[in-house]
Amino acid sequence: MDARNARGTVAAGVATFLLLSSSLASAQSTVKLGELEAQTGAINTFGWMSSQGTRLAVEEINKSGGFEVAGRKYVFDFTQVDTRGEPREATVQFRKMMEEKIPYVFGPFLSNIFNAIRPIAEQNDGKFLMLGGGTSLHEALGKPNTSFLMRTWNWDAGPQGFGSLMVQYIKSLGAKKVAMLFQNDAAGRVAVDIYKRIFADAGLELTVDLFEPGTKDFTSSLAKIAATKPDYLFPGYTDAVLYDIVRQSLEGGYGAKFFIVRGSIGPALKNKDEIEDYIAYVPKYFEQAEKTEPAVRKFVESYKAFYKRDFPYDQAPMCSSSCYDHVYMLVEAMKKAGTVDDVMKVKEAFLGMRYSGLWNIKFDSMGEQVFSFNIVRITKGGKIDVQSFDPTK
Repeated sequence: MDARNARGTVAAGVATFLLLSSSLASAQSTVKLGELEAQTGAINTFGWMSSQGTRLAVEEINKSGGFEVAGRKYVFDFTQVDTRGEPREATVQFRKMMEEKIPYVFGPFLSNIFNAIRPIAEQNDGKFLMLGGGTSLHEALGKPNTSFLMRTWNWDAGPQGFGSLMVQYIKSLGAKKVAMLFQNDAAGRVAVDIYKRIFADAGLELTVDLFEPGTKDFTSSLAKIAATKPDYLFPGYTDAVLYDIVRQSLEGGYGAKFFIVRGSIGPALKNKDEIEDYIAYVPKYFEQAEKTEPAVRKFVESYKAFYKRDFPYDQAPMCSSSCYDHVYMLVEAMKKAGTVDDVMKVKEAFLGMRYSGLWNIKFDSMGEQVFSFNIVRITKGGKIDVQSFDPTK
């Protein structure tokens, strides 16, 4: 089942869940929790996945009777809105959240959405916490009026971000030159700026080419890149473009070695007889982990039962399961802080925690997440090798 059909399938379950959350909220003390993501629209991939995990965790917590903080029982009063990836829509929805005094907001995962709502967020600094994963959040950390900010998905940046560790990994394989092919939008440009520094620090040569949103034919870019003779092609940043880029690169003879940090191993498996090497950052290789890790097995089973659909191994692990952990981590931070209302005290508790869920998670002093992850390497014929990294230790 593809993502579009899946979203239609879960609609009835979502309505039932929201009704359940409202009913429980009326019977107990509540903590308002909001989520601001693109669940539909042209660039909904990350928002849809993250919203799935958040919703599932809230449902589990509320259904179990809630949680206790400082001797008082609470459930979540959950508000989940769809920005459709449109900054104007997000601004209206986020302003409403601030007017309703929602103290904890998950999202956004899109940089253009964060850039649009940032002025409103800064006006409310100290009154709420934002737990978002957008690339542009990295550059905002530590700036004036951003104490509200926690970056929950460190795609690339910092010495403990997976970007630096991944670059060191391909360097250890003997790579000297890499070509980066990313989308020309807010997230893509920020990612390029981050990786220019990472590759320079690693002593590797990097060439960059940007494609416009909506591009389907990448052959001209691939031909130009091939002329530089890179050891690896580093494309991004969603499966929607990765499938085309990988296929066209192989069909045109432009290169058969790939280095992926945003996307699944799906393009490699689909072209397993043509690729030479496909190295992908995979937050959790669920196909393997559910056989050996009880927490992962439980999550997969709960996901299937709640959404009444197969587990999307190629999509959900990227974000939805991470946000699932973050809801539970928020509960633990409120318990540790002894308050649900003092958001800065809750943030302080976050910064002092190491949480073991589907991932091992902690936050650095700037409020940026550090977490365990896998690197999956696929070679010709579909041979798979998985290595685990845990910078939280």
